[in-house]
Amino acid sequence: MRAWVVSAVMLMGAYGLWMSSGIHREAPLVEHRGMTAGVVAMENEVALAPDDAQKLSSLCQAYLQRNAPGLALAAIHRAPSMVQQQPEIQHLWAKALLYEGQASEALDKQRFVLAACEKQECSAWLVASAARQEAFLSALVDGGVEDVFRNPGQAFEAYRLISGPMVTVMDSERQTVQ
Repeated sequence: MRAWVVSAVMLMGAYGLWMSSGIHREAPLVEHRGMTAGVVAMENEVALAPDDAQKLSSLCQAYLQRNAPGLALAAIHRAPSMVQQQPEIQHLWAKALLYEGQASEALDKQRFVLAACEKQECSAWLVASAARQEAFLSALVDGGVEDVFRNPGQAFEAYRLISGPMVTVMDSERQTVQ
């Protein structure tokens, strides 16, 4: 009888190990988010030319389009300081921070973008996009919302408050937003 009990315990142990090991392969950590060969090529380009803000911008946009704001933030944090200070990169940094639930920090970045565009030439798209984002982020922060995904109702209210027409006037002498 004792041998039968020991055999049963050993058999149950072996069965438990077999069940816990599973038969599935581990899932890739990044590829399931649509990180294609094109994104890998962009990562390589950024690694080869870390001072190129345009390449970093393209990579961060690809990450954000694939719902990977953490990867965009990591890429920005690895960039040299002079690249991080570019208005286009700060704008993408703000978007990634918003997706990560850090609306206050995102607002600071967008305000940096608008201030930088007053001092240097920026594209009209960047100024308009930053102005719109700054208005939305201000409404979020004023409403006490840090994470739009945890507070979707309040985030919608903030968007509704700024959803009217917004006009960005560019001074021909210098880039100012009014």
